[in-house]
Amino acid sequence: MRAALVFLGLVLGATAPVLAFSQTAGVVQFVAGDVRLVQPGGGERAARKGVPVNVGDTLTTASGAMAQLKMGDGAIVVVVPESRVTVAEFRYTGVEDGTEKVRYRLEQGGFRAVTGAIGRTHKKNYLIETPIAHMGVRGTDHETYYFPVTGPAGGDDAKPGAYNKVNTGKTFIRTGAGEVEIDPNQVGFVASANEVPVILPAVPGFFNRSIAPRNARRPGDASPAPARSAQVEQDVKSVDGRSLVRGRGKPIMAGTGDGKLYGFSVAAGAGATFGRSGNGMTVTENGAVFSDSDSVTAAGGVGTVDWGTWKGGPAIVNGQVTSGGVHVISTSKPTDLANLPAALITASYGYAGGPAPTNGIGTPSGTIQRLDVGVNFSSQRITSYDLQVQSIGTWTASGSGSIAAFTGTSGIGLDGMCSICNGGSMGQASGTAHGTFVGQNADGIITSFGLTSSGVGLSGAAYLEKK
Repeated sequence: MRAALVFLGLVLGATAPVLAFSQTAGVVQFVAGDVRLVQPGGGERAARKGVPVNVGDTLTTASGAMAQLKMGDGAIVVVVPESRVTVAEFRYTGVEDGTEKVRYRLEQGGFRAVTGAIGRTHKKNYLIETPIAHMGVRGTDHETYYFPVTGPAGGDDAKPGAYNKVNTGKTFIRTGAGEVEIDPNQVGFVASANEVPVILPAVPGFFNRSIAPRNARRPGDASPAPARSAQVEQDVKSVDGRSLVRGRGKPIMAGTGDGKLYGFSVAAGAGATFGRSGNGMTVTENGAVFSDSDSVTAAGGVGTVDWGTWKGGPAIVNGQVTSGGVHVISTSKPTDLANLPAALITASYGYAGGPAPTNGIGTPSGTIQRLDVGVNFSSQRITSYDLQVQSIGTWTASGSGSIAAFTGTSGIGLDGMCSICNGGSMGQASGTAHGTFVGQNADGIITSFGLTSSGVGLSGAAYLEKK
């Protein structure tokens, strides 16, 4: 297939001025093969690790090349070979107040995205454009492709048109003729702007050649970066084992997260808060006091799990002022997922302890009534994350996603309900969860979570043991 470009555009809030092309929208985290950034005026530069991606830039990936971007709202975008993207507009001020907006325009090829802050709370503010259809997300992990009538195709099973596959959450494809909503493990397709999109009966094979996002540290993460070796050359392979490019250095193994996990709420003004969770972040106590601390011997007898809560003051997490307490949980011996027994294929985990969760509007404590997690180590998936918390009202949420997302910086998305967060009635809730496996044979999990419903934030942390 020929060298291609992928256009990634981002939209500003309706009341904000359009930002200049020089505004930085993200940064290149790593590349393999021939990847370039083309400026609006026609000049171009090689895409290298650490190079900023500005509004107006066009990212191009050649045959066998790929790139991963970290956007300004925390989103991870993996651009596959022979793709074309341009960054049109971007707006994110650090607060999910409805003014954050993003629009991706895919002109050729494909990308996989794990959404960040934009699209997490206000899902309607996240949009993908192709020449024949628009797509929106109601979830956090999706893959989008567009193959023009003339140009590179995805393989024998790829017809010209626009495709969208959901890994976590929901998406939709919309044309002037109609719209279809896409659930996890489904693929939506439309061949032209005049047709109604449909759900395909099976997942086309080219989706198996997508590349999962690699783990990356959050800004300010004090934990050391995973070791890399300049003497080791590795194949970069797709899910189905197809060799795509050759890159240097030891690959970062999913599931070896060595940062502490945090659950907290961010004060958003006018009494509103947003629930958050994170892996490997920095905390400044700012008058808060560490309390409710405890520890247990980790399942498998290979380490300890420690937890506690910074409360009694507005602690600061990664520069953001918090509300309602900051929960932290960590393990001395995280699981090396690369060396698990071959016989360990699936596992189920249940709640075994942790600090009391807190509600962002000031409730000093709550109760985790249920937290169950299902894992498929063969497919590297968190198959289920089911949570129920009593804190003022009753919160219920569930989600799923890749182990790489769960143990990395993005987390997996959660969606659910809160019984009292919307004027006393049921209201929708959404958020994220992070986790790390504990013990030599993944005998336990530590996890943190954050949820938001109608301007109210909930957060917590927990230790789970294998059932």
